[in-house]
Amino acid sequence: MTTAGSTSTWRPTSSYARRDQMLAWLLLIPAAAVVVTVMILPLGFALFASLFQYSLGQEDRMVFVFLDNYVRFFTDPVALHALFNTLLFTVLSLSLCLAVGVGVAVLLRDMHRPTANVLRAIYAMPILISPIIVSLIWRYMYDPTYGLVYWLLHLFGLGGFPGLTSSATALICIVIADVWHTAPFIILVASAGLTVIPEELYEAARIDNANPLQVLFKITLPLLTKVLVVLILIRGTDAFRTFDLIYGLTGGGPANATTSLSIYAYQQAFENNQMGYAMAASIVTLACLVVLFGPFLRNSAQDQGE
Repeated sequence: MTTAGSTSTWRPTSSYARRDQMLAWLLLIPAAAVVVTVMILPLGFALFASLFQYSLGQEDRMVFVFLDNYVRFFTDPVALHALFNTLLFTVLSLSLCLAVGVGVAVLLRDMHRPTANVLRAIYAMPILISPIIVSLIWRYMYDPTYGLVYWLLHLFGLGGFPGLTSSATALICIVIADVWHTAPFIILVASAGLTVIPEELYEAARIDNANPLQVLFKITLPLLTKVLVVLILIRGTDAFRTFDLIYGLTGGGPANATTSLSIYAYQQAFENNQMGYAMAASIVTLACLVVLFGPFLRNSAQDQGE
């Protein structure tokens, strides 16, 4: 009787479980279809097209060249320079964004709460501006005649700064504009992360007469590790793919000094009309992203699973 009773109660439960599982799969189908349509199919086509040489509007004349486009990329000095520019821009922008964002978030944490909230709202304003608009704003700010940057430099006797017109300083100018635009995102996320750190730890540090640097490196940063990993993943991939800010400020010049991989792929596709080669450059960009930020994505996934 017990076995029969347990069997009779198990079968409906098992049936309900199968129904719930089927419902879950049915609900996943629309999202999976969007992912396949928007991501998987375009990526597959890009991989396929990168093995051919063809021009836009002449897809019927595609010539199979296998890996020649990739060989051409890694033997092209301009492409390698674009790769170097992209890596340098990513490292500089990400480092400065993290330093400024976390630093400001820590300072705001110790301020009077109403004042800190007002300052966070002010600091968040650049996030609301489109990157192409940011590039136009900073183009005027870097204007040698009317720009605010040059006016400030003249006050300190540094009026000879070449700005966007020199290959030695153009990339630095773009990094400054990018940090101004994206550091507020770091401030907001880091501020949210600081709220979960117990106040008792800071009180114990004050009792032990710890200085601000000791508190920062012994308490704040170690407890913000998971947040920083997510920030590096999001902000790093975004910096590596930056296009509109660079295109609006310099267009990749002067003398390819600010040409990134995104700019280079755009030039090959829509200026030189070499779509297959542009696809290969885009695939190289994707591969670099996976190599550079794949470990951070894995660590983030492991943290979520804990």
